Amino acid sequence: MHQLLILVAGLVALPIAPPTAEEISRIQDAQRTFFKEHPQGAPQEELTAFFTGLLEGIEPSECSWSQLKQLMGPCSMVPAKRDAAQARLKQLAAEATADGFDAFVYASSMSKEDAPTAAALFGHPGYAAWKQSASPSDRTRLIGRLSSDQFAQAGAEVEELEAWFTPERSAKELAAGVQLVDAIKRLAPDVDQGEQFRLKLLASIVLAKEKASPEEKAALTKLAKKLDNAVSRGEFMDHPAPKLTFTWAQDAAGPVRLATLDDLKGKVVVLDFWATWCGPCVGSIPNVKELRAHYSAEDVAIVGVTSLQGKHYPGGAPPVDCTGDAAKEQALMAEFMKTKGIDWTIAFSEQEVFNPDYGVNGIPHVTILDADGIVRHTDLHPADPMHEKCAKIDALLRKQGKTPPPAPKAPEPAPEAGADGAVIPAIPLVPGAPPSGAVPAVPTVPATPGSPR
Repeated sequence: MHQLLILVAGLVALPIAPPTAEEISRIQDAQRTFFKEHPQGAPQEELTAFFTGLLEGIEPSECSWSQLKQLMGPCSMVPAKRDAAQARLKQLAAEATADGFDAFVYASSMSKEDAPTAAALFGHPGYAAWKQSASPSDRTRLIGRLSSDQFAQAGAEVEELEAWFTPERSAKELAAGVQLVDAIKRLAPDVDQGEQFRLKLLASIVLAKEKASPEEKAALTKLAKKLDNAVSRGEFMDHPAPKLTFTWAQDAAGPVRLATLDDLKGKVVVLDFWATWCGPCVGSIPNVKELRAHYSAEDVAIVGVTSLQGKHYPGGAPPVDCTGDAAKEQALMAEFMKTKGIDWTIAFSEQEVFNPDYGVNGIPHVTILDADGIVRHTDLHPADPMHEKCAKIDALLRKQGKTPPPAPKAPEPAPEAGADGAVIPAIPLVPGAPPSGAVPAVPTVPATPGSPR
């Protein structure tokens, strides 16, 4: 008995080890699997039981910040773990380190009501260390996630960051400046501030190209296009659509005569920028198919715009190399259309699918033109709610004096979660960990919706 007590005492005295990388990976994999198996949510009792078992032996109070930010989502599902994780987060957020600042930003993002002032944010004792280790992209993301009020108080920080983007920087470093232009234009009360920085950054890129290697020069040329186009100059929305030239176009019936957007004048035009390698693009095919079925092709043209990629992704099979063989890639696209039941026009444009003139930084990306070829809506997703897409298109049809088909009904709002075991959304109550290396969002007051992508 005496020996047993000594053994137990020894075990109690052992320190609780923080979770290993393998344990964190196991937890994340199990969580993904659980939510995939419960797409409509799960009863509260089942959720609690699952995450209680999943986190057994995990002690949030022993976690470093890099560990804790990966576990905040799972911990939010178990009251005891959630409380311990939030207490540990508070401790870490007070540290005068780069991780301490990162934790402070994350902790602040959990409370929309208690968003820090710019003085509190940039005056954090760990900010200097974070800034020294942060990349220009990290710093730009931080600026981009400020509220208008916070931005107005961050003049010195913004000015310092603007000055960093000189011709001596690499193309990769200067790319962060393009995002800073967008942030300033969106947040600055003075509309000229963003335009002035755009012109300054463009001049830096032009000077950098003079001494760049051929490979670096190509990257800098792409950056320049992102800064010097209709979108960046404020000449896109409610202006004539930028030029698109098509080298191949086909619908379910066969080849289509489509050389430029002028061939579609008189119709409302839905441009869906996409590619076969893009999972969300292919996943949105049923949404586009539904839209095509809703409208007459005489009134609304739908064009899936892509460009030669050098590879074709048939789905369910390895990609097919089409490097330097446009005819091969186009023929494979025709087969893909039949396989997927695509009954709208697919067209290859001479311009790349990530078209800077249309502000396409990610795909899928939908832009809608009116019958006169004027850009009326952009940066939409083909999987946006059907009634919202139709409302935009119907308004343009009525402007032509046409009567649109009966509008689809908006879906009924989902019932709220109950405390009696009713199904609840499978979304953590506390924001999950941001992607590796990313800067957590800084809360805004009032909160503003983020990008749909």
